[in-house]
Amino acid sequence: MEVFNASELEGSLYHVQDANFTLPERAQWEIILDKINTVTMVLNTITLMLGMGAAIYLKEILSHIKRPVGAAIGMLGQFIILPATGFGLSLMFSLNPYEALGVLMISCSPGGSFSNFFTYWCDGDLALSVMMTTCSSIMAFGGMPFNLWLYSGHWLTEGDDTIVVPFRSITTSLTFVMGPVIVGMFIRHFHEKTASIITKIASIIGWIGCLVGSTCWLILYWDIFVKASIFIYATAILLPVTGFLLAYGFAKLLCQNHQVCRTIGIETGSQNMPVAASVILLSFHDPRIRGKILMFPTLYGVMLLSEVFVGISAFQLYKRCCARKQEHLLPMTYTAKIEPGTQAEKASLTV
Repeated sequence: MEVFNASELEGSLYHVQDANFTLPERAQWEIILDKINTVTMVLNTITLMLGMGAAIYLKEILSHIKRPVGAAIGMLGQFIILPATGFGLSLMFSLNPYEALGVLMISCSPGGSFSNFFTYWCDGDLALSVMMTTCSSIMAFGGMPFNLWLYSGHWLTEGDDTIVVPFRSITTSLTFVMGPVIVGMFIRHFHEKTASIITKIASIIGWIGCLVGSTCWLILYWDIFVKASIFIYATAILLPVTGFLLAYGFAKLLCQNHQVCRTIGIETGSQNMPVAASVILLSFHDPRIRGKILMFPTLYGVMLLSEVFVGISAFQLYKRCCARKQEHLLPMTYTAKIEPGTQAEKASLTV
């Protein structure tokens, strides 16, 4: 089996045009910028997961393990609702085979670690979010190849490259999630004040990391955003939103509270981009084909971050407005002046 590194991913994404495009050598500053971005995102992920773990009590995780209803509903959203949504959007917009395969690679992937960060800022159930990310990474060993086999047959014909599931990449993602989270939970168990500080710092670093990552991708792969069709844009915008709304509605039908519904919706709409990219690099050997398929994951990543930023801002604004309304609705205190009366009148009022 071939092994692909980050430089191959760079080449396959750069200057993606039509079927006859060529891959020019990358400038030195672009290679350096991409390496800086990779290191930044890895460190950002570790810091985020440490901070999210420091915000969770061990008893919260144990409660979900004892009663895994929320996690079970989340897995249905992750491996049934979202792949079907990606398939439906691809058919609705009549995407070509390579574009549609890019959509499937994302929609069939497990949940990403950034979903825990998004859940934290939307006042979701953080323990459930971490548990769902872990469960989806484990279930991806079977669920991902099944969904890719089920839906890709509409576009892949006999003789096409076989789709390879990157088990090593999925295992690495699982390690990145669980390792720092466990450390953070132990910190909270033994020193709650320190854990609170770590969570606040990690959440700030998370936003900086998102901004840096998005900026680097826009600089490095700007031509993908110029060359992409309006239908690819529409799919990239609709997939996270539709996945969130369908999973939220499904959880609500099963009588879950709004906090759990938000968490399941966020987990379903936020997919693991590195795993999807690994599937593409391991499965398709022609760099031109790789470039075309990688177009959608690239657009999806930026659109997801943009939508999440807007959604979290709207939620925080709504929460503040509600808090102000509740303050106005609090009962007012009145001071009553008791007029002097006769002794008989005062005696009649004595209990």
